[in-house]
Amino acid sequence: MSTIVKKTRLISLFTSIAFVLTACYLPARPGQPTQAIDLNLVGTIAAMTLQAIPLQTSIPSATQAVVQPSATQILTKTTTTTITPTFSAPMVLFEGNTNCRKGPGTGYEVVTVLLNGQKTEAIGVSESGNYWFVKNPNKGQDCWVANDLVKPSGSILQLPTMKAPPTPSPVPPNAPAWSSYNYTCDFASGGSNMTMNLVWSDRSENEQGYIVYRDGQAIVTLAANTTTYVDTSFVGAGQTLSYFVEVFNNAGRARSTTITYGCQ
Repeated sequence: MSTIVKKTRLISLFTSIAFVLTACYLPARPGQPTQAIDLNLVGTIAAMTLQAIPLQTSIPSATQAVVQPSATQILTKTTTTTITPTFSAPMVLFEGNTNCRKGPGTGYEVVTVLLNGQKTEAIGVSESGNYWFVKNPNKGQDCWVANDLVKPSGSILQLPTMKAPPTPSPVPPNAPAWSSYNYTCDFASGGSNMTMNLVWSDRSENEQGYIVYRDGQAIVTLAANTTTYVDTSFVGAGQTLSYFVEVFNNAGRARSTTITYGCQ
């Protein structure tokens, strides 16, 4: 209820009381005694009436009201931090001499030989994860290197997975060539024990192994990339021993020239 309405009601009440009291002391009819109006009594009654009405404290108007924000009205400012990833060129460092091939596997032709300590940029990774496709640091065609011969660095996880080129049709290996050979003879009854030290060059990258022949008979099978063998055999007086080396794979075989020596 507004203050103005309350004040109006008080004034009306006060007026009503005054009227009642005055009415009580109106002039009497002719022939009746007249009573005097006690004004002090009127004031006392009015004062007592006003005291009976509870005093009202002033209520701030709508423009003066202070509204306390509720918990849901309190806004919390959230700071969002954006992390920008850094990028560095993916690189590979060669830890030892290695062949860089036309595809991810020993069945592909060698493009170049990369030396220990060389470093180059990686372009992609094979589907198996065992080979890196790299830029050729020696210029020329980009090529593939085995994972176990390099040390990667930089943003290698962002490299694309690359499909291998078609596997080339297998071809026979190149025939090995003699690099050197020498022998020693220990004379024995009826002849000599000849020790032959054979050394040849590996001229193929697709061989599966080597076979050493003495006098046309295979005497040992060696692993791929082998280039030496020492053989000791008895040779009769006035006789000779002959040797050649044969390289092989699934596509075919090729042999070196034949050497023949004896002890005098």
